[in-house]
Amino acid sequence: MVAQTKVHPAAVDIASIQYLGTKDLTVFELDFGAAVNTKTGPESAIAKAIEKIAQHCTILIRSELHSTNQVMTFFIEHTNQADTYDGTNSETFVVFLATELVALGVVDSINFAASSCAVKTTLNVA
Repeated sequence: MVAQTKVHPAAVDIASIQYLGTKDLTVFELDFGAAVNTKTGPESAIAKAIEKIAQHCTILIRSELHSTNQVMTFFIEHTNQADTYDGTNSETFVVFLATELVALGVVDSINFAASSCAVKTTLNVA
């Protein structure tokens, strides 16, 4: 009997994130620049950051606080393509969010000027 070579489906891609949904999805980390594990009140740094992000997109998933209590990962329903989100500068959406967070200034003794946002290119889920 002649062996048949299978060409479809292709081998499973294990080298990159695979998103199988139909809406735009961006995954990024917010590093507060300091431990915020005690900043959990309704007017706290964490609450204000979540509120600011939610003003511009839908948060689908928000992670726990990790990496020495200063980083959260967000899955948002939005593209990360460059555009003029602020009406002037062309920038990616996550860079725009980072500038919006920096503009919060000091909230609950956390200085958002020390914060940063970075798009996740891998997911290491333990």
